[in-house]
Amino acid sequence: MKKLAALCVAVTFILSALAMPAYAYSSIQKPGEYVGEADYTDIITYVNHYAIPSWIVNGYPMVAVEDLDKYGFDVLWDSANRTLRIFRNYDKVYPNPIPVYFPATNLLGTKQCDVYTSDVKVYANDYEYQMQSFAGISGYTFIYVGDLTALGATMYFVSENKAVNIWLDGMSIAEYQRPTTTKAPTYDIPKDTVVSGAEQVTYYDYIDGNMPEWARATITKLVNKGYIVGDIYGRLRLTEEDLRYYVVNDRAGIYGD
Repeated sequence: MKKLAALCVAVTFILSALAMPAYAYSSIQKPGEYVGEADYTDIITYVNHYAIPSWIVNGYPMVAVEDLDKYGFDVLWDSANRTLRIFRNYDKVYPNPIPVYFPATNLLGTKQCDVYTSDVKVYANDYEYQMQSFAGISGYTFIYVGDLTALGATMYFVSENKAVNIWLDGMSIAEYQRPTTTKAPTYDIPKDTVVSGAEQVTYYDYIDGNMPEWARATITKLVNKGYIVGDIYGRLRLTEEDLRYYVVNDRAGIYGD
């Protein structure tokens, strides 16, 4: 009964997510805010019946902007301004789909990763409007599936197939097929680094899975107390040396309870 209720809630959220306009949020959330967790799910997202990796967060489907380049879109990255722009490319008639992982039954409903609002700015076309972006797996930027309607996509949810369907005019259509592989995907996770001379420094910008577990409680405390404040994008810019310094002080009781 609980599983049925959870499924009904998930379906309700997904239907509302697909129905909501691309401007559903009134303002872009501050980077670094905790959104929720992406759970392993058997709900699959498709572009013209080609499966695309997706995440369900709080009942809302998301896709990685970087993956859209293989599904009928162009994605331009501006590293200096940490900006992504998404364009519909009608010359990409045949997609280059990514193998999609179908979770084993024992993983369904368990956490895959934590999700935070991202400092990366994502725009439709030439800065037509800004989409809300999210960070979960390092090196990937998530957006709501519903935002793709601004780029010519139409979409709907087929509950009996547990499928979120995205349709693009002018792109080939595959035969509908659910993924079968249960082999977990591997992600090329780049470190957030700055190279100065011969020295490479790793920075921890958010309290997430990339930050060492032994430091998270202390940094969370200091952020909540206002002792550590991020930059204008919410990035903490902490080195491992910083983390160790704060943790030692915290264990010595300097920061209180």
